[in-house]
Amino acid sequence: MIDFSNIKNFTTPRPNQPTVFGTAAAFDALPDTHKAQIFFLDATASQFLYAFIEHACLLSDGGWAPFSYENYKTIDQFEHAVDVQENIPLIKKWMYNRGIPFSNEVFVLSDSNEQPLLMTWKMVIKYAFDLFLIGDTLIFDASINWAVYNYHEGKLFFAKDNIYDPSGMERYVQELNERKKQYPQFRHPFL
Repeated sequence: MIDFSNIKNFTTPRPNQPTVFGTAAAFDALPDTHKAQIFFLDATASQFLYAFIEHACLLSDGGWAPFSYENYKTIDQFEHAVDVQENIPLIKKWMYNRGIPFSNEVFVLSDSNEQPLLMTWKMVIKYAFDLFLIGDTLIFDASINWAVYNYHEGKLFFAKDNIYDPSGMERYVQELNERKKQYPQFRHPFL
């Protein structure tokens, strides 16, 4: 059974096809200290992470308002043009100022066909240009107390102080089930 405590057991060697870091040779050319902080996750880990995101209601549907479920107390925005190299120092500074420890391991999921990554926050900042150039990207850690979402049209969102309580949805579903028992003719779209 996979969970956050053993997800490192579900890593794979770097793929032979190009990744967010470029070709396989380009990844191999990275400093060993950087490669030691970057892990490619396999299909099992990918399924787990996407199911977790959905169950935790981490993201809403729209890229312009990715945290509109109001699961977080604070949401900061940074507008940028990610494909302009001059903006990268500003993006890196903004990310650095989020106060996340460099050694914090985070998950990086992209809407492209890239494998999910497990890497340190320091490597996320270091390779921000590469990570955000590929499209919509979600970054979070196992605590889900914060999350970063890069929308491909030049918006970066940082949400912190998670207040999501899954028990509210569970109570709602229980109430619907009770209503279904009491009124069998009741037609609810989720039941």
